[in-house]
Amino acid sequence: MSSAMLRHDLAPHPLLSLPALADAARELPPQHIERRIAGAANGGDFAMIGADDSATADIIPSIETSGSWIMLRFVEQLPRYRDLLHGLMAELAPTIAPLTGPPQSLKGFVFISAPDTLTPFHFDAEYNILFQIAGDKDFVTYPPEPPFLSRDQREAYHRAGENMLPWQEGFDTRGAAHHLTPGDALYVPYAAPHWVRAGSSPSVSLSMTWQCDWSAAAADALVVNPLLRRLGLPAGIPEWPQQPRWRALGCRAARRVGLL
Repeated sequence: MSSAMLRHDLAPHPLLSLPALADAARELPPQHIERRIAGAANGGDFAMIGADDSATADIIPSIETSGSWIMLRFVEQLPRYRDLLHGLMAELAPTIAPLTGPPQSLKGFVFISAPDTLTPFHFDAEYNILFQIAGDKDFVTYPPEPPFLSRDQREAYHRAGENMLPWQEGFDTRGAAHHLTPGDALYVPYAAPHWVRAGSSPSVSLSMTWQCDWSAAAADALVVNPLLRRLGLPAGIPEWPQQPRWRALGCRAARRVGLL
């Protein structure tokens, strides 16, 4: 499945205004709020800024001059945002389920970006629809395959959580570019590498992510792959729609006996 543009009517939603998002930041657990530099380079360090979460919440209404990228992670912890996400998924599930199987593990992320912020090249092991709420951004996607994403990088993510990817000269012209303005949404396929640049005004985006039976089994298979290769067994990248059932079961068994 490739990336695809959609339309939505969430731009004026009161839960997605800057004051409402500042309130959400004050309610979320501190570990679920990130503030990073706005001046990162592709393939460079997307460095964290400070650790004062109350200050981060206070910065959200003035994001235009903050030089920051702020992420509110797992907003479904807050009942009002959980209701919003479940309402969206209820509308989309009849289309999603035939393509991926019934959606599960629904999560929400809000990205609040100063003008011209670059989110460097990376990937996420989940299905994603990104709803552009305010401002504009360019979102460039790539196939989840070499040279953009290797088997080793996918396996390392599922073991340690590192999702940033090295940048190579020429990648900028090889992706599928999508320009998003308020009312636009983008479906991002599972594990598709991408980078994002905000436009000349502050940007707010809501990301709704989910998993399915196949993606959960694929994650387990990728964790156990290095162990299987040491034993001389085949261990490639799971390909949709074939379920890597035996590898997933092997991963769970290896965890139980302390091999992983």
